[in-house]
Amino acid sequence: MSFYFRPDNVPELDGLSRWEQRVLLRGTFLKERAMSTLVLLVVVIASVQFVINPVLASVWPDFQSNSIPYAGVLVVWLLLLMWLRDVVMMNVLRPKIAIKRAEKANVATPAAA
Repeated sequence: MSFYFRPDNVPELDGLSRWEQRVLLRGTFLKERAMSTLVLLVVVIASVQFVINPVLASVWPDFQSNSIPYAGVLVVWLLLLMWLRDVVMMNVLRPKIAIKRAEKANVATPAAA
C-alpha cells in the first residue's frame, strides 16, 4: 500500500478541487478526527515535557526563559505534529474516502437520469 504526503497525489481524491479535498478530509470523518485530535494532544504534551524541554535544557539552558523564541519553537512543533497527523489520517482514511465518493457518485447518478 502506498503512503502519500500530499492530497493531490492520493488516487481516491483525483478530480476534486483543493477545497473539496479539504472538506472531505477535515469535515467528513468527525469521529476519526476527534480521536486523532485527542491522541495529538497527548503526544504534544508528552513530547514537550519529555523531549523538547530536556533537549533545549541540555543544548541551551536559558532558552526557556526567553518566552518569544520558546513559544515559537512550541508553535512550530505543534504545526509539524498537526501536519503529520493530517498525513497519517489521509492515508488511514483512504478506503473510507473511496467508499464515500462512490456513495456520492451513486446518489448523483439517478438524480441526473
